[in-house]
Amino acid sequence: MLRSLLQNASLRARVLERAEEFKLNNKAGNDVWARELLLCQLTANSSFVSAYLSLMCSWDSLWKGEENEVALSLKRCGYRFPNLKARFITKNRHLLPHIRDMVKPIADEDQGKAREYIVKNFIGFGYKEASHFLRNVGYFDLAIIDRHILSFLKTQGLSFNFKTMTKYRYLQMESVLRSISNALGIDLGILDLFIWFEETETVLK
Repeated sequence: MLRSLLQNASLRARVLERAEEFKLNNKAGNDVWARELLLCQLTANSSFVSAYLSLMCSWDSLWKGEENEVALSLKRCGYRFPNLKARFITKNRHLLPHIRDMVKPIADEDQGKAREYIVKNFIGFGYKEASHFLRNVGYFDLAIIDRHILSFLKTQGLSFNFKTMTKYRYLQMESVLRSISNALGIDLGILDLFIWFEETETVLK
């Protein structure tokens, strides 16, 4: 199934174009890194489209507003969890002006260590959110394990029967996905985009 997707020249071009955008983000300034961090924060437990529209709609408030102002702005923009995300965003705000300088040197050396650093230092970031952010700023060796990826793994006969995602379980599934990506000869972060298309017929994310 995935091999046939990889052989689709039109889809492959779209996926690789999206990957190039992430690589350009890696070379961009701190403002782009901060934007991607906010986007990944908003995308968690929401759709990418909703998160992106809310990011654009609430941009000034996300950077300057008090927690209640951020929540109100997100609510007006139709965002699903305005209060929770407003708390996370305002607690992380002091880190935004320095995010690139904080994360890039670590990620350039070891992407896994960069993920651990983000999970430890940024409120509201688990392994999925941290992996998503790192992929969006040009690092492709981590898995973004969301419900779409879990659905895909289930179609491959890999059912994980648990209600809570622990670090061990996340790394276990990431290892499975890494084996698939190695067999296909593509980066783990690129595999994610093909799976995302298989499940949603889009390459946004």
